[in-house]
Amino acid sequence: MVCLGLWFILALAPDMTTRLATIEEVTGIAAYLVLLGWTSLGLWIAACTPSAVVRWAGAAIFASSAFALTSFRQVTGQFLTYDAFINMLQSGGFVDDAVAQYGASLSWSLVLSLLLLLGIGLRPTSRIALPQILAPVPYVAIASVTALLFIRGGDGARGLPANYPTLAYAGLYGIETALTPEQAREKVGVPLSDEPVKHVVLVIDESVSGQYLDINSPSGVKTGLLQSRSDVEISNFGIVPSITNCSVGSNLSLRFGGTRENYRDRIARGPGIWAYAKAAGLRTVYIDAQRTGGALHNGMDDEEIRLIDSFIQFDDSPVLRRDLRVADQIAREIARPEPSLIIANKIGAHFPVHDKFPDEQMVYRPALPRGRFADVTDTGSREGFDGSERSWRLYRNSYRNALVWNVGVFFERLLSTADLSSSVVIYTADHGQNLHEDGNLGLATHCSSDPIGSEGAVPLVLISGDGLHDPSGVRPGQGSHYRIFPSLLHFMGYDRERTQALYGPDLFDPSAEPDTFNARFNARLGQSPQWRSINADTLLNPVAQDGAMQDSTNSRASKPGRSKATR
Repeated sequence: MVCLGLWFILALAPDMTTRLATIEEVTGIAAYLVLLGWTSLGLWIAACTPSAVVRWAGAAIFASSAFALTSFRQVTGQFLTYDAFINMLQSGGFVDDAVAQYGASLSWSLVLSLLLLLGIGLRPTSRIALPQILAPVPYVAIASVTALLFIRGGDGARGLPANYPTLAYAGLYGIETALTPEQAREKVGVPLSDEPVKHVVLVIDESVSGQYLDINSPSGVKTGLLQSRSDVEISNFGIVPSITNCSVGSNLSLRFGGTRENYRDRIARGPGIWAYAKAAGLRTVYIDAQRTGGALHNGMDDEEIRLIDSFIQFDDSPVLRRDLRVADQIAREIARPEPSLIIANKIGAHFPVHDKFPDEQMVYRPALPRGRFADVTDTGSREGFDGSERSWRLYRNSYRNALVWNVGVFFERLLSTADLSSSVVIYTADHGQNLHEDGNLGLATHCSSDPIGSEGAVPLVLISGDGLHDPSGVRPGQGSHYRIFPSLLHFMGYDRERTQALYGPDLFDPSAEPDTFNARFNARLGQSPQWRSINADTLLNPVAQDGAMQDSTNSRASKPGRSKATR
């Protein structure tokens, strides 16, 4: 019981204080306290259960669920919402890598979970005659929290004992899955009206913030996209909002389309980009630099794979070289005589960024220590990275070096080797990054449940053969991820009016575009999406301060300031 009481004090106090501070009415405080008392009673009864087998089984379940919640808070500094829980589930195939990556930072969560395990599992010091009728109370408490969250659209778990939210979210997800009918995907119903561009290419970079590139900021990393070229048109849409701040949601919507209002419906039952390409007579090519061995990610499944003519991964290539392999592969694909749709997921600049560039490309110094993550694409131990202000300055320099290589050298390679005369290339990133330019501590860079604007701020560039698009129709600041899918259909030859009626405006439509991304992509149970502004004109961009930092643990650099990112 001592362990259980200590766990309550250490694990519950922060969220309980936060929740009480947000409740203004006395009735609301009373309702919360009643719920807190009820769920706490459930834990106490679980700890007093006479049967050791039942007691320890409950202890293991409760401690595991508490570990998931406290670990998320430990890593991100934020409460685990239902939306974030679903994102974690959709990334479940890489749970081992996540444990390896954050293992050093999860020690406190492990201590708390061990306290709960012992507090419930150990035999009570004094014999308590617990009526048998009370034994189900802990599980009735879980069911009641699940029911409450169902009514409230997934909200309302903050400030409850840490074992309840995760179990209730799992129950909600199970209920939703059971109640959601199987839906057959629609067939392509939009007519073709024009000749397609011969090769339509979508390049999706990983974790690239638009304000860190020279096309959007005078102090940004060199991309090679500012240089005028006689053989191609390069149109920059500036810093635009991504669909969401996590890879899965952005990639799904980029492949299935949809507007801010209907994206969930299009993902659930609309024909994807591969189906449209096949109906238009295009060869379909998917280049995935992020995974090997045929592994799928970002919500892709076997149904999509069956529509892809050529599925390319680089099992034999070091992580460091894969983005250049992407450039070379695109050049080869567009040299083929058959018309094609090509989608590429690049390595980009996802953490860990320590080794995503060669030594000769270390333009920004000092940087993170090198040599330990050469074979890691997007996970890895963070030992030695403590989330301090100094660590983040080193991180941002390594991040820029990764951009020099995986963006700048990538485009240098692509534009010098590929014949783009009959091709259109749309370049963007899945989401931006929170690189803690304001000095805030922590370990998270994206997928936050309470994100800042830079997590949804991405580049958007259109590159094409001369005459394949009208650069006069490009309006910097009017683009977004949502406009990419209808633009791809337009270049494939689909009727523009019918396309926009279903998927919204394309990149050449002059209508105004909100500067917002969706912080609640998995809006369910009656919840609405949660829109956050990218504030493109005031994104933090502390290039000079990072570069001026002395390579000493005792140095004190000035706080990063704000610089206006050009559009």
